[in-house]
Amino acid sequence: MIHFDVVYLRPESMAEAVECYADAAGRGQDPVFYAGGTEITTFCRTGKVRPGCLIDIKGIPDCQALGVEGGSGRDELVFGAGVTLNRVIESELFAPLSRACERIADHTVRNRLTLGGNIAGQLPYREALLPLLAGGARFVLAGPAGVRTLPADAAFASRLMHAEGELLVQVRIDRRATALPSFHCRRERGGRIDYPLLSLCLLREGDSIRMAVSGAYSHPVRDVSVETTLSDRALSPGERARAAAEAIPHQFLEDFRASGAYRRHLFRLALDEGLKALEADR
Repeated sequence: MIHFDVVYLRPESMAEAVECYADAAGRGQDPVFYAGGTEITTFCRTGKVRPGCLIDIKGIPDCQALGVEGGSGRDELVFGAGVTLNRVIESELFAPLSRACERIADHTVRNRLTLGGNIAGQLPYREALLPLLAGGARFVLAGPAGVRTLPADAAFASRLMHAEGELLVQVRIDRRATALPSFHCRRERGGRIDYPLLSLCLLREGDSIRMAVSGAYSHPVRDVSVETTLSDRALSPGERARAAAEAIPHQFLEDFRASGAYRRHLFRLALDEGLKALEADR
């Protein structure tokens, strides 16, 4: 339960949601969009956030979309921001995304956790984002200036780059990405239900390797320069993994759960394992 008064709104369209946000902001209510509410509820209890207005997006049909749509001469997988992680997993529309989501929390919690919440939340891991970054997904956002669609790399830079009052509505990805060989691994310090020290997603398109990683840094990372190293088949998988772990231009996270050196070690081992798995799948 939230221990302070808060206005609850449940719009039925993107336009209504944007209008609700603008009205609440104009009244100084510090509005927040939410769907599952797991993270927001926790942060409200601890005093980390104190919104005066919660705008529930679950009633917006666009935010509940889940399936395949055709358009512009190609089919796209569509995942609404309000779709729960368990629905994403069970859909099996995009196997790398299902594999990433099924390692987040437990089954009961995933009945409330949503794709949009995982991407736009404040926790640094955002593991559902990894196959979307690697797979070249596009984000659909709605706000005061209208609806816009951005490549995942442009929409996310350490956090979701949305404007004030803008709502993440959907994630879309070219259906052809479902045919790409993939690899996913997750390493935790404790038991099965724990935050990751490392979560890694690799996709192979021809001889090119795409990579996105979380847990090892303060935010999810996709780095094209490292992908160039990983795709250099003149080197063995072990040599590529070692070179990538040394060259990645991001500082490995240091905290009470693991040192940066240990996270780098896990990163190198996971890359080596993943490259061998993807090359065995040729």
